[in-house]
Amino acid sequence: MAESKLENISGSDDKFRCPICLEETYISSTAACSGDNSPKTIQCPVCRKSIQAPSNDASSEEWACSLPEDKLILSMSVDSDRSENKLQVHSFVRVLQEHKIVSLTDIVDLKNDVEIDEPCLVHKGKYLEVFCKDHDQLCCSICFATKHRTCKQVESIEDVAKETDESCHKTTPEFFKDFLKKLDDIQNEYKDTIANLSTKKQDIFTCTEKRVQEIKALLDKAHSQWMKKFEQKHSDAVGNIEIASDEVKRLSITMQEAKTMLHRVLENGSTKQIFVTRHKVRHQILDHVNRLCDLKIWDIVYDYAQPDTDFLRQIREDQNFQYVEVLEKNPTTIDTLKEFAFKLHISDILPRRKFMAQNDWMSVKFEKLSGIILPKRAYYGLFVDDTKVLLSIENPPSLQVYDVADSNARCVHTYKCSTTPFGLCHSGESMNRVFVSFNTHVDHFQIELSDSVNLTKMETIQLKGSIKDFSRGSSLMFACSDTEKMICTPDFSVKRTSNSPKSGDRPFISASFHSDHHAIIRGKEVVVADQDNKDVLTKAIHTDYPRGLAFDLQDNIFICVMENKLRQIRCGGGESRDIDLSGIEKSYNVVLHPTGEKVLILDYYNKFCVYKVL
Repeated sequence: MAESKLENISGSDDKFRCPICLEETYISSTAACSGDNSPKTIQCPVCRKSIQAPSNDASSEEWACSLPEDKLILSMSVDSDRSENKLQVHSFVRVLQEHKIVSLTDIVDLKNDVEIDEPCLVHKGKYLEVFCKDHDQLCCSICFATKHRTCKQVESIEDVAKETDESCHKTTPEFFKDFLKKLDDIQNEYKDTIANLSTKKQDIFTCTEKRVQEIKALLDKAHSQWMKKFEQKHSDAVGNIEIASDEVKRLSITMQEAKTMLHRVLENGSTKQIFVTRHKVRHQILDHVNRLCDLKIWDIVYDYAQPDTDFLRQIREDQNFQYVEVLEKNPTTIDTLKEFAFKLHISDILPRRKFMAQNDWMSVKFEKLSGIILPKRAYYGLFVDDTKVLLSIENPPSLQVYDVADSNARCVHTYKCSTTPFGLCHSGESMNRVFVSFNTHVDHFQIELSDSVNLTKMETIQLKGSIKDFSRGSSLMFACSDTEKMICTPDFSVKRTSNSPKSGDRPFISASFHSDHHAIIRGKEVVVADQDNKDVLTKAIHTDYPRGLAFDLQDNIFICVMENKLRQIRCGGGESRDIDLSGIEKSYNVVLHPTGEKVLILDYYNKFCVYKVL
C-alpha cells in the first residue's frame, strides 16, 4: 500500500490501487490517533493486521518508507523490456532468489539435458539432493539431517528419477491443459453467476420497492381510517357530554323557578295555596328527574386508552390499526338526581303516613281498588310505588311487577330468576329499592318505573344461613327460615337466633313502622318481640290456619286466617275484629303500603287484591 517504492516505477496503473479505498495512498486517509495520545495505527485492508507508526509525529511518507517491501508488487512493477530490469525479478521474489542465472547466449546448450540444481526453499545456499518417500518430500542435506534422518525410504533424487516410470506421472502438459480448461470453465461459471446475481439483485430490488410501496399505501389507508374513526368517537363523546350538560342546565332552571315560586307562596300564600304549590312543585320536579333518569345519555366518556401501538403487527395480522378504546363511566349526575328524587319522595311519603296514622285503625274499612287471578301462586308481595306491586313467583322462578291503577290489574314486567325467590322488603325509605331473598343469598334490586319497567340487580349478599322472609325495622332487619327466627344488622349479619318453626307452607315475619318490634305466627298464636328477641306479647288467635301478618300504622296487627277475612288485633293484645275482604277466598299474606293508604292481600287460590284504606 505504500507509495514510496513505486514513485519512480513507470507503468504503475490501477493494479497498484487499494482494492478497498481505491487510492494509492492508504496511510494518510486511515491513520488515527486516539484522544489519549496513543500511537497512530493502521490496519491492513486485506489481513486486518495492525501496523504502528515509527513515531507519533511521522509523516505518511516516513511511515511508508518504514514498511517492509512487497516483493510481489515490486516484481509486477518492473518493466521487463528495459535491459537493466531483465534480471531484477529474481532479486525481488524470494522463491526465485536462489535460481541460477545463465547468459542468453548459452540458450542453445539449454535445450539439451540441462542440469540445474534446485535450491532449498528453507535453507539458503543449499540445494535439493535427496527424496524422502515416507513423507513425499524433497530435501537438502540439512533438511535430511534435521527432519528425515530416521526415515526408512530416503534416496538420492537421481536414483529416484531413474526408478520412476514416466508413464506413471500425470504431471504432463496435457494434464495441465485439461485442468486449465476446467479452470477456464470455472471462471466462466463465476462470470455467469455474477451476471445472474446482478440480474436477480435488480429483480429483488424492483419487487421489494413494489412491496414497500404497497405497505406504505396500506399504512396510509389504515392510518386514515383510524383517524376518521377516532375523530368520530371523539365527536360522539363530546356531543353526548354537551347533551347531558344541557339537560342538567334545564333541570337547574326548573329547580330555580320552583324555588322562587315556593318562596313567594310561603311568604304570602294561604295554607291551601301552600299545600297545592308544594304538591305541584314536588311532582313537577319528580317528573323532570324521572324523565332525565330514563335518558340513555349518562354513560360519559371520561378517558381514552391506546394499549397496543404495535402498528406493524396490526397491519400484518388485521390490515388495520387497533382503534382507541373509550372508557365510560356513569358519573355522579344520575346518582345526584336519584338521591334528590328520593328525598322528594320521602318528603311525600312521611306526611302522608303521618296523616293516615291519625285515623283509628281499629275502625278503618277496606275498599277494593284492583285485583287479578294469577297463573301461579304467590306467597310474598310488596308495593314499589302507588300503583305498582312486586310479587315473588316460585314456578317458574321469577319476579313480576303488576300495575294496579285500574280495577283489573295487569302484569307489566317479568324478571326471570335462576333460583326460587321468596320474601320481599324495602331496603330503605325508597319504595323502588328492594331486597329479595333466595334462601341462601339476598339480591338488591333497583326498580325503574316510568313508561317502561326494568329491574336492575345492584348487588348480591351471600348468607351464612337460610332466610325465606324478612322485614325492615327502624334500625334492624328481622328474618326467618323454616325453623329459625333471626335478628340481623342491615347487612344481614346475624345478631341473635331462636327456634321458630313455620306455620303452613311458608314462614312470615313483620316489623313495626315505628320501632324494632317484630311479630311472627307461632302455632295458633301471634308473638311480638323486641330488638333483643324478648317476647313482649303473646296472643291466641282462635283460628285454625293463621298465616301472613303485618303491623298497621298504630302497631295493631293484621293476620290472614285462610278465610275471606282479615283478623285485626289491637296493639298490646286487647280487642280484635275481622275485616271482610271482597274478592278474596282464603287470605294468605298481607302487605301495607308505606303511607298506610293501601293494603295488598294475597289469596291462597292464585289471586291478589289491592284495597284502599278508608
